[in-house]
Formats: sequence, C-alpha cells, structure tokens
Amino acid sequence: MASEMIDRSPRSESHTLRMEEERLRTYLSERFGIHTRFAPLSDVRAFLVSPPNDGHAKGLVVSSDATAAERIYLYLHVAAHLALGHHLPLATIVEGVPGIARLDGDVHAHLEAEKLARVMWWGEDAVLWSSPLVRRSTVLRTLLARDATRSALRSLLMALRAAYYDLRIERALAGSRMAAWLRDALCVTAVVSVAPQLSD
Repeated sequence: MASEMIDRSPRSESHTLRMEEERLRTYLSERFGIHTRFAPLSDVRAFLVSPPNDGHAKGLVVSSDATAAERIYLYLHVAAHLALGHHLPLATIVEGVPGIARLDGDVHAHLEAEKLARVMWWGEDAVLWSSPLVRRSTVLRTLLARDATRSALRSLLMALRAAYYDLRIERALAGSRMAAWLRDALCVTAVVSVAPQLSD
C-alpha cells in the first residue's frame, strides 16, 4: 500500500483539495517510489528518507496535523527535490512550515527546490498540476501574488462554494466550465495561501 491515512480533514477543506492531495500522493508513489506515512510530528511538517540509490523505495513521513493544501505543497516541493537529485545518496530532507522554517542546514537546496516547484505548479508543461484553465489565468495569479488579495480571494471562493452547495445548484452546474474553474481556483488558492512563495 502506497500510503496510510486516516481522513481527519476539517469540514472547510473541499472535496477537490482532498482528491487532488490523493492524486499527487499516488503520483509520487508510482513515479518516484515514495511510500507516504502520516504521524504526529513536532516542529516539522514532513521528512523524506532516501536509500543509497533510486532502485529502492523512499519514505515520506508527513505530519498528521498538515492540511490537505499543505500536503499538496509538500508533495510538490519533495518532487522538486527529487528532480534535482537532492535526495541521493542516503539523504534525509526535513521540511518545516511551508515558506517559513527550514530545519536543516541546506538552505540553497531548498531555494532551488522552491524555484522548480513554482515552475512545476504554474508551468505550461506542469505534470503535478493539471488545470490549464486556472493556471493560465493572469487575474488569478495577480490576486494570489499579494497577502491582502490572496486572503480576500480565498474568503470569496469559500463563500461561493458554500452558496454553491447551500442553494443546491451543484447538480445543475456540476459539469459546467464555471464549476470546474471554481473547484480548481479554490484548490490553487488554498495551496498558495499555505505556501505563498509559490506565487513569487
């Protein structure tokens, strides 16, 4: 089994976020051989333990307190470390709170991974994020680039999501372009809110 997880997501986390988190976790397992586990961690959000070579499984331990949005960011950041080869040989990569604390000494490696993570998140050929409709929105990216507008946008999208379900219009709009944009925009906004360096 690629991962073990007890779903304790707060009600404010959308189904889209949880599904995206699961999709990325599966991608890491299939593409990179990463076995993810969840455990109570103090002071860190995750750590990746690597074998001496890529022929063996890698272990990613993620804090059970991390939100779905934080987990999505952590998977993206870890994938960037792997693409850059920071995990070999026998490296343990420790992740602090997204964008705030790095508990190991290799700040340069984390900065490199952040740059690549931004490309992986927003780039035209992004593998880990699959929503060109949202990704190409210059309006959304502009709003996510600043703290004040990012916070306001998230509140607005959460209100629209609540209305979407409370007014029982989800069936009528379920397959629409507008509903798809709302779901993806909420996911992107939530992830960038926990990792604002993705919008730099």
